[in-house]
Amino acid sequence: MKLKIELDIANSSVDKAKLEEHLRKEAILELFAEHKIPAGHAARELGLGKVAFMELLKQRGIPHVTYTADDWEADGQAIEEFERRRRNG
Repeated sequence: MKLKIELDIANSSVDKAKLEEHLRKEAILELFAEHKIPAGHAARELGLGKVAFMELLKQRGIPHVTYTADDWEADGQAIEEFERRRRNG
């Protein structure tokens, strides 16, 4: 996907390349936070390895993994089922 944003800013007041990179980074992080792109894709777009990307997410307060109460409940049920089957052979 290509996204083009136009801003009317005086040329002398802003480093255009720096601003473009900042906005690009923010857009990628927002897309990841909204579950629109996967972590690997976001990290590659930012030129980061997995650990560096996870550190950036931590600094920004963006969860890398979303684990809900429903996920917890489903995992608990799966464990109980596994244990039941193991006992019954």
